Amino acid sequence: MGIPNLLRFVKPYIQPIHIKKYSGKRVGIDAYSWLHKGAYSCSMELCLNKQTEAARRYLRYFMHHINLLRHHDIKPVVVFDGGDIPSKSSTEDARSRKRHENLALAKEKLEEGNAQAAIDCFQRAVSISPEMAHQLIQVLRVENVEFVVAPYEADAQLAYLSSIDAQDGGIAAVITEDSDLMAYGCPAIIFKMDRHGNGDEIIMDEVLNSSRNGLSFQHFDKELFTGMCVLAGCDFLPSVPGIGIKRAYSLVSKYRTIDRALSVLSSEKASIMPRDYCSSFQKAIAIFHHARIYDIKSKKVEPMKPLPDALMQALHGDLDFLGPELPPSIAIAIAEGLLNPITMEPFDHLPASDIQSSSAADQDFNDSPVILEITPTKESCFTIFSAKEGRKRRRLQASLLTIVSTNSLLPQQIREDNRARRSPKNNPFKRRKLPANSGEAVSIGEEKVPALADPREVGVDQVSILTDVDLVDEIVCVTTSEVDIEAEPTGVMGVSKVEKKLSAKNKCQAMGSGRNSILRFFNRL
Repeated sequence: MGIPNLLRFVKPYIQPIHIKKYSGKRVGIDAYSWLHKGAYSCSMELCLNKQTEAARRYLRYFMHHINLLRHHDIKPVVVFDGGDIPSKSSTEDARSRKRHENLALAKEKLEEGNAQAAIDCFQRAVSISPEMAHQLIQVLRVENVEFVVAPYEADAQLAYLSSIDAQDGGIAAVITEDSDLMAYGCPAIIFKMDRHGNGDEIIMDEVLNSSRNGLSFQHFDKELFTGMCVLAGCDFLPSVPGIGIKRAYSLVSKYRTIDRALSVLSSEKASIMPRDYCSSFQKAIAIFHHARIYDIKSKKVEPMKPLPDALMQALHGDLDFLGPELPPSIAIAIAEGLLNPITMEPFDHLPASDIQSSSAADQDFNDSPVILEITPTKESCFTIFSAKEGRKRRRLQASLLTIVSTNSLLPQQIREDNRARRSPKNNPFKRRKLPANSGEAVSIGEEKVPALADPREVGVDQVSILTDVDLVDEIVCVTTSEVDIEAEPTGVMGVSKVEKKLSAKNKCQAMGSGRNSILRFFNRL
């Protein structure tokens, strides 16, 4: 996939970055690169065509990275591959054969019980189908994420978007795993972006205008750089045996023209070079420069760059290697994800239950945990109760409101209830009438406490402090953290009465030693 060993060769120009560098900008996404990485975590389910939730992990993987970009105020523009072009058919056939071989081997290892070997083979056998891409498109629609399906190569569409202004729908950089973007002349490319947003960036202007660690492309232009990539081998044309990226770089940097480099290569490798290599080379160069793309303004399929007359004459007007021309209606339907770009048939729409939003799609995939967590700075002021507990609390609150809002427990009625009870008249716990000087201050110990002129000025919460001992069980006490009730205050006995009760208690204790003590009334029989 891509130019063999190109990224390793240009490693001196690679700079580690974080994706937040492109905050506030539009960034293109090579959709199939993320789909392939996401499919590794569910390769067995996909290869065995299991319709399970595990088989949808690639969607959660993809949307996790989309949400990461949006978290950093980056607008993602997702670009999908479209149909196959004739120049790539041999490469696709070879890849298909390898996938089938790995699938057969994976099933064999699975039957043998060698799970790890089976998983490795399944990962090499998995492929991304247009139906899988369409499932992702459904999610992107729900999440309002911009996307476009290229008529053919997504790399060409991304390179085209990189060449136009942002106000016209252009992008500032491309996130991909495919080094072909360098051959297309994409200005800024980010490779190997991880789940945290860290990646490797290459700026083509820095590559062509500087030298690093003894490697220099200062005598190259974009055409020569693309020619070097084609000589090293690409998806549209395999390299001549014995020619890799280093040898291709040496030929182009030495002769500085593609024609001379091809001439020298033809003389050196005459015995092993295919006869039609030069014509195929010319077509491969044309694909990188003039691939068919979807023009978002005209809504038509057009070449990425205008075809010069000299090239048209050299190719005798035959442009089928770029892919068949598409009428505007078909091009629009493909770009909007309505038609299968391979079969040209409309997609069967997924049921609404199968479409997941990013909140659901960003959860629980094995490859990486959720990153974007928002931790509250303060504890929540809400407590969640079950329905049963809620009903209990509401009944308790209603009963409290009834008790407080009515006069059922006012001191006057409490005293009437006490009169109805049959108890000795000398009961020290019986309520006494307030003395005439209830408004005067009295002292308890060394502290003076002002008596209340109006006993009803005290709040409800004080009732549980100064009420009679035999009525304690009848009072319901609730803390303010559980329920907050505002009601009219109820009456409270005066402080002087408390002093008298304490005095009476001391007298009872003094009399308790006598045989005929009044406290014998309370002894057990």
